[in-house]
Amino acid sequence: MTDALVVVNPTARNGAARAMIPVVTDILRSHGWSVDVAVTESAEHAVQIAAAAEPDDQLLVALGGDGLVARVAEGAIRSGALVAPLPGGRGCDFIRALGGSRDLRQATSSLPLATERRVDVGLAGGTPFLGVATVGYDSRANDHANAAPAWLPAALVYAYGGARALLETRTTSITMTTDGQARTFDGWSVAIGNSGRYGAGMRANPDALLDDGELDVTTVEGLPRWKYPMLLPRYFRGTHVDGVDIRADRGSTIDVTSPTGYRVYADGDIVGETPMTFTVRQQELRVLVHAVTQGSGHRRDRGVDSQ
Repeated sequence: MTDALVVVNPTARNGAARAMIPVVTDILRSHGWSVDVAVTESAEHAVQIAAAAEPDDQLLVALGGDGLVARVAEGAIRSGALVAPLPGGRGCDFIRALGGSRDLRQATSSLPLATERRVDVGLAGGTPFLGVATVGYDSRANDHANAAPAWLPAALVYAYGGARALLETRTTSITMTTDGQARTFDGWSVAIGNSGRYGAGMRANPDALLDDGELDVTTVEGLPRWKYPMLLPRYFRGTHVDGVDIRADRGSTIDVTSPTGYRVYADGDIVGETPMTFTVRQQELRVLVHAVTQGSGHRRDRGVDSQ
């Protein structure tokens, strides 16, 4: 396959993604590829572009943040097209989960040598997501992270959002059902992960895999407010789950039935409100992965970290 359609979110990284277009097209054309560019006008427009792609003839190159990659993936599921995500956003968490480079030139230059892999896609209600869907404190932190100042480094965006959310959020009674097993607890948040990555490298669901047919769930429950800021480094290492205040579970169907009316975020975008059902479609998406690091995020023995 040597035909590429570069799908661009012009607002990604506070508008910097638009300036990346010539870099990507020049590199691909230097390898003999035929390249077209589609600049998206909305999330739905990105879905439509990907849904109309020719699966056997055209590579969909997603140049933007995780939200754009998720919308391109949504359309690619319909068309069967192959997707190559490039680091055009601030977080690039799906690329991190795949083990890909976050350097634009290196990532683009690697595409002619990359290989295809199939990965799972989560569904938040009916909306596909690749990384993490959140309810509660994490969703409020997303509100503030999305409104963070442009000058703030990507690695600090979620810390900024989290700090502001901490002043506003209270624990609440949450009812969650995992593959038919219901429980109610007083807690801060629920994070439902496909790749398990969000917030520019945070590993909300540290054992999540992209091809196991399950969603991983991390719940923050009896944690005192004063401990929350100290958790941030552990989230980046993936060592925050202790089985007491922060618990992990997994399943193929997750229902969050209460509280009602809480906003649900997935891959950094609002996708609806609770109650909501989260499901997974196993190995539904075709992605192009750099041949050197394609092992990252594959199925492995639980508890053994290969990333």
